[in-house]
Amino acid sequence: MGVGQSRFLIFGVLIGVCAIGILSLGETRHRMPLYFLLFGLWMVFYLAAVWRCSGASLKTVVVFGVLFRVILLFSAPGLSDDVYRYLWDGRVQAAGINPYLHPPASEALAHLKDDEVFPHVNHPDVPTIYPPLAQIFFRVCYLIHPSIWTIKAGLVLFDLLTAWFLLGLIRLYDQHPGQLLIYLWHPLLPVEVAGNGHIDALGVSFMVFAFLYLQIGGYARAFAALALSFLSKFFAICLVPVFFRWICGRISRSSEGSLPAGFRPQVIWPALVFIAAAAAGYLPYREAGDTLFAGFLTYAEHWSFNAPVFDILSYVLDNPLWARAVIAVGFAGAVILFTFSRMPPIQAGFFLVGAFLLLTPTLHPWYAIWMIPFMVFYRQPAWLIFTGLIAVSYHVLIRFASEGVWEEAVWAKSVLFGGFALVWAIEWMKKRRVKA
Repeated sequence: MGVGQSRFLIFGVLIGVCAIGILSLGETRHRMPLYFLLFGLWMVFYLAAVWRCSGASLKTVVVFGVLFRVILLFSAPGLSDDVYRYLWDGRVQAAGINPYLHPPASEALAHLKDDEVFPHVNHPDVPTIYPPLAQIFFRVCYLIHPSIWTIKAGLVLFDLLTAWFLLGLIRLYDQHPGQLLIYLWHPLLPVEVAGNGHIDALGVSFMVFAFLYLQIGGYARAFAALALSFLSKFFAICLVPVFFRWICGRISRSSEGSLPAGFRPQVIWPALVFIAAAAAGYLPYREAGDTLFAGFLTYAEHWSFNAPVFDILSYVLDNPLWARAVIAVGFAGAVILFTFSRMPPIQAGFFLVGAFLLLTPTLHPWYAIWMIPFMVFYRQPAWLIFTGLIAVSYHVLIRFASEGVWEEAVWAKSVLFGGFALVWAIEWMKKRRVKA
């Protein structure tokens, strides 16, 4: 083994020690300072490995990436209780009940309540917000074995599938396979997927799959995968116009015809596949009627966390609903801008995820999972730092665990967004100097 590979072996072992340390914390929310220390050390070792990842052995990258996930798979979901809501939705479906019909606290579901799962279900007065494919995943996991561990294991499998799809993209772009380290070794993924069991891993997996098929010309399959990502978490809907525009450009360059590219069958067919797949996903749950999107609309209208742009707009406009409307218009403008730009779809996706993370009224740490696949191709220091610093958002758990008070601190937002802005500004100035 050469000196270069020995370096990655050392980094892998050090990160593994951090993972074991996080596992040993047990109820993490009661030991947050130690968690921040271990996560921070992991991030330092990760950044050091990323610096020279183009020289890493693919085998070393994959073995350690799997190991980190296996270690944290045995940890309790101490930072978030979302996985219990997933298990609850699976239980409701296993009982033959549409999960969109009743919130967990409903008397109609009284016979399903217990002392092990139900007390951990968050927002029991709000109907489920999760889309149909996520619900199918919950139900399948529950039928295999009704436990949070089954859900976490299933999500880890999709997380590793994402790495496989990314490897395919890396090879298509003729880049070094060691760059997969940027995805597989990032601390946020083992912590939030293997540890806390967040459903975002499912949506990210199908999104990367869609990019892979788009790149090789499988347009219908790309839109089908994009629909599955949308049915897991709604973000993928933003990529539909980007994909559509890209296909139009390719079709118009590769063939001649009397019809504009956007009206040709080769372009229309994939878009219809997306519509059909999305509709088919909702079909089994159609009996919910008006309550089908009730939970999501409650989330979109009332929830907010870790969002300085929303906070500033709410203060200036003196109306949270107007602030949300302005953010929605701004993000829609970003979608239009990146759709009609000449940048490749992966780059457009990178910028759109970035815009979402900066603008969304609710920013939980696991939302940043959506950025990590793009960093494999766009290794921007500002986003590397952002996806590490976002762990400080969990500071709210310190007081919440001891007093039951959920209170955000200005310093945490300043560290996260200020750190991002500072690194971005430094990089921008460096580029200006190089051009000069």
